[in-house]
Amino acid sequence: MSIIEIEYLNKEYGSSKILKDINLSIKKGECIILQGVSGSGKTTLLGIIAGLEKPSSGKVVVEGEFISKLPDRHLSAFRGRHIGMIFQHYNLIEHFTVEDNVTVPLVPMNLSFDEVLEMVNSAMESANISHKAKTMASYLSGGEKQRVAIARAIAPNPEIILCDEPTANLDRANSEKFLDILQTLHNMGKTIVVATHDPIFENLKFEHRVVRMSDGEIV
Repeated sequence: MSIIEIEYLNKEYGSSKILKDINLSIKKGECIILQGVSGSGKTTLLGIIAGLEKPSSGKVVVEGEFISKLPDRHLSAFRGRHIGMIFQHYNLIEHFTVEDNVTVPLVPMNLSFDEVLEMVNSAMESANISHKAKTMASYLSGGEKQRVAIARAIAPNPEIILCDEPTANLDRANSEKFLDILQTLHNMGKTIVVATHDPIFENLKFEHRVVRMSDGEIV
């Protein structure tokens, strides 16, 4: 069963064609590694899957929804429920604590205090960052910030996790720790899509599928 279905997807900026007739079907629980050099279109593809960008043409269906056709208000709510995102530059609120950063995506969900607390604690534990719960994000190392970003992404318990160059700002040791957490998410049944040019992803120890991109095309 496909959780993400992309057919003849194109994306243009002015006269530049960034994505060219992309066809990709991703099954529930799959881990997909989008590999390609900078400028190959993989980050744009992630953005369209997340509904952060609109395609110029083609079909994008996520969890049964034609995501590119959803109004912005409904799209934001859909993304909050179904998609967790891990960014290259973390995108944390620096003057918030770890706990507060992880809480942010849960605020619009109208949950009780106890429900929020349970979800935040579970996410921090899964990302191995519970010991820094009361620390300001500005005082964290790069590896710690990435673990907070992971906890924030998984706190709402989304089915889909999208990662954009997640190890670009990490050293080798922290990159390997990230892969361990990725394996944990995979074992939980999450559908994972990683855009990367980091060769460390070539030797994952769990089942995955590599999709190579070049010049806006799948090759």
